[in-house]
Amino acid sequence: MRVRQLIRQLPGVAGAISVVAAGLVLGVGAPAAAAPPMLAVEMVCGALDVRWTSDPLDDSVEPVDTVVLRNDVVVEEFTMVGSGFRRYGAAGGDLFVIRRAGERDTPPVPFRAPDGCTDAPELQVSADNGCTGLELTLANRGTGSVDGLLLVTADTFPAGETLAPVPPGTTELAFALPDGTAYQLITGPFALDAPTWITGTYAPPADCEAPSPTPTPGATMPGMPTVAATPGGGSAGGELPVTGAAGIAYVVGGVALVAAGLALLAGVRRRRIRFVSGGDR
Repeated sequence: MRVRQLIRQLPGVAGAISVVAAGLVLGVGAPAAAAPPMLAVEMVCGALDVRWTSDPLDDSVEPVDTVVLRNDVVVEEFTMVGSGFRRYGAAGGDLFVIRRAGERDTPPVPFRAPDGCTDAPELQVSADNGCTGLELTLANRGTGSVDGLLLVTADTFPAGETLAPVPPGTTELAFALPDGTAYQLITGPFALDAPTWITGTYAPPADCEAPSPTPTPGATMPGMPTVAATPGGGSAGGELPVTGAAGIAYVVGGVALVAAGLALLAGVRRRRIRFVSGGDR
């Protein structure tokens, strides 16, 4: 009886074994979930270093869109790939957050200057897109001026435009940039380890009005004929009427000619008229 029961149960046992085996095969063959690069931060005098590393043999590590914020202001947006390094200008008390797509934001990282760092700039930077160009707000919380700031754009790379020293307090600056111009404010000169204060791409707001065209000297309105001056003082083509004193002289002359013609016509008519008496018929 037990043998018969075992024989009857064999199909079910075989089926269960097949399901377990299939699960093991799928589990082994399924690719591991993609993992972002490993992050590490380091605080140096006046800047925060952000580093990321990836195992070159680990195929599960994929590029990830990244946003770096300082005090809730976007400092940079880029794609984190493989292993790399970024340096961001920082002052005591700044809070940095690194946001990566598909991942939780990192806990806020409070910046603390290392021991012996006494001359780092105490600077806060924000940027806005104005209708006429890029608008930078620089808040210097220190007691001395901040020197060496450099605005680098796609058109001025790598020399950039050196900013005047920023005194204590708040300074607002405006830069006329073409639409779509990428920019980067750094402590110069430009180098891979130059501290970045803010980056972005200028784009005028959608509600900006188009500037009115400024007439240029000698320009004509649309539809008006263009008259080129000639050496004799007249106009090319002779199509426009003559006005002013010369026009009055022409009118007076014309009236005089008409009057003379009428007088001659009257004289001719008088000569042709004859009076005939009755005795001459």
